[in-house]
Amino acid sequence: MNFDKTNNTYLKWINNNNLDEEIKNLLSIASDEELNAAFNLKLEFGTAGIRGILGAGPGRFNIYTIKQVTISYAKLLISKYPNELNRGVVIGHDNRHNSAKFANIAAEILTSFGIKAYLFEENKMKPTPVVSFATKDLNAIGGIIITASHNPAAYNGYKIYDENGCQLIDSETEIIAKYMDAIEDVLDWTYKVDLSLLKTVDQKVINNYNKMIENLQFYKNENRDNFKIIFSAVNGTGTEFTPPLLKSFGYEIIEVEEHSFEDETFKNVGNPNPEFEPAWKIPLEYGQKNKDASIIILQDPDADRIGCAINHNGEWIRLDGNQTGPILIEWKLSQMQKHNLLPENPAMYSSFVTSDLGDRIAIETYGVKVIKTLTGFKWMGSEILKEPKRGLNFVFAYEESYGYVIDSSTRDKDGIQAATMLVEAAWYYKKQGKTLIDVLNEIYDKYGYYYTYTENLNFKPEEIKSKIDPIMKKLRRENFNIIGDLELNYVEDYIGGLFNMPGQNLLKFYFNDGSWIAIRPSGTEPKIKIYYVVVDKTKNLAEQKCNMLIKNLNEILEIN
Repeated sequence: MNFDKTNNTYLKWINNNNLDEEIKNLLSIASDEELNAAFNLKLEFGTAGIRGILGAGPGRFNIYTIKQVTISYAKLLISKYPNELNRGVVIGHDNRHNSAKFANIAAEILTSFGIKAYLFEENKMKPTPVVSFATKDLNAIGGIIITASHNPAAYNGYKIYDENGCQLIDSETEIIAKYMDAIEDVLDWTYKVDLSLLKTVDQKVINNYNKMIENLQFYKNENRDNFKIIFSAVNGTGTEFTPPLLKSFGYEIIEVEEHSFEDETFKNVGNPNPEFEPAWKIPLEYGQKNKDASIIILQDPDADRIGCAINHNGEWIRLDGNQTGPILIEWKLSQMQKHNLLPENPAMYSSFVTSDLGDRIAIETYGVKVIKTLTGFKWMGSEILKEPKRGLNFVFAYEESYGYVIDSSTRDKDGIQAATMLVEAAWYYKKQGKTLIDVLNEIYDKYGYYYTYTENLNFKPEEIKSKIDPIMKKLRRENFNIIGDLELNYVEDYIGGLFNMPGQNLLKFYFNDGSWIAIRPSGTEPKIKIYYVVVDKTKNLAEQKCNMLIKNLNEILEIN
């Protein structure tokens, strides 16, 4: 579709004499399709902050997005903490294009509003969980991380933390969004930096974070017996933290060299999401060359997620988030029980779209209260804050999308925590002649086989209303009694809010055999995610049942 170059917003941008040079060049070469997306859409807060494709225009992520969000965040902070602005805001970033530049601009803008701003030493990239931890450790009033997490290289993003290091929930991001809409001319908005308010995060904060990671181990003084780990940071932030920490604990680390340096293009990775095949190509090649290694750990660019592959009888088997989570739950809770560390009234948190296998382990074996939340660790963090009133004590939080929190001193997903605990579990079980695959199979033997699969229906950003919305409307409009061979038991529609959670565009279909399907548009990318959780006696039976559900649902939705 041709772009109308009489568009008022476009004309404001293209004719602005002070327009950033990089943005001006992008506008000059943009196609009609790119211009339609850039000027007929706008970026909005999703599951985890604001994310978008880098480029020119209000529908793309750029220097003016940073200005608009930071101005608005500053206004929220001034209204909430008028006498505490000197507590400051911690700002970090990942390895993506312009991330360091964007972090520095955000810091400068905050100081122009009289708000102290902390950058890390030399404004070097830092993992998302380290920024969350530092926000809480420094008693700051908030935090910012410039990251698009696991999204492809074309993206960047802006995630905001409250004073507890937890992502802002919707009630506060809605206030920021209103401030953003009220800014009349961000293109010409200028600011004056107050250098006296620009500070560096002290090394002791990093030391405190590292100490917390060290203390996650149950057997930290035991010999690791040349236990070998292959590690990939997918050219992101994990390199600085995970390999040195694991080495200091006595493990032998084989780093994937092609993934061990900072690279905004991810040329050796392809897609940096550990859920998808491209990121695994080179690490698995390392696995074939290092047959005595026991585990491959792969973090996403901002190190808040991990994927893993296990060397099981000479074959590398990848685990998904619905498999890794139950293994970590069983490991942590069993060891806490063994060492008399399990607190009174323990609590675990998991999302509505996460398999209930982990919930069953926590509830049925260890008497842990499970609290379900919407997708996004901002919801888990806000529930964790209620523990003192509820008389509960945190033990674990996780989502199926490779995100885990093991120590609540970070209130966002922490791939460094997860790597440390998963590696220790693998080392411990290896001494007993078992791999984590054996442990997973023991869990299945006890609770039933849970086969999970997540289907991603990808769209262009401009297709959200034309293609994504009609699919969700169709699912709500039609009455299903059966899908494939499975009889529907009941449906949960979360659009109006359920289980003390705000409304979300999520549908969950429960079948009589205990299986279920959840369907929701992604909050961070233009796609619909379909979660299949299928229960049966064996893997083959569960997989066949899942394939049947996929085939029949795709026919209902007219998806090829």
